[in-house]
Amino acid sequence: MLLTTNFSLDEFESKDGSSMPYTVLQNVKELANALQVIRDHFGVPVTITSGYRSPAHNDTIEGAVKGSQHTLGKAADLKVQGKTAREMYDGIEMLIDKGLIPQGGLGLYSNRVHYDIRGTKARWGVSADNAKKGFLGVLGGLVLTWFIGKQMGL
Repeated sequence: MLLTTNFSLDEFESKDGSSMPYTVLQNVKELANALQVIRDHFGVPVTITSGYRSPAHNDTIEGAVKGSQHTLGKAADLKVQGKTAREMYDGIEMLIDKGLIPQGGLGLYSNRVHYDIRGTKARWGVSADNAKKGFLGVLGGLVLTWFIGKQMGL
């Protein structure tokens, strides 16, 4: 079942094969509309690595919160072709700020972004400073710290 131009229902199905309740399906449709805006913004395919999770499946995910937005069909973990997690995060934040997609949760991970349509602002993830700097910026910071330590005889 096609939900938007680029997203189908099967992309959101729980990985354990559990059926999706009707109320969850309604949330998934709203989420898919927001993800279509994100996809249109980036102009490249968006991959949903995790969409709806049945409560039983959610319990098997390491680090997943009980009552996760995923169990309500309001969340998706995403990868965007050719974009870093930080680029995805910043792009989605801009779309939220402009009111083009619903306010919600936005999580930054090393290789993906979590976005949900909970209706209230929530932010989390890897160190914002390190994510902005990228690997070379972090490496440069470590080298500078080492150099200063050497100069001070530490």
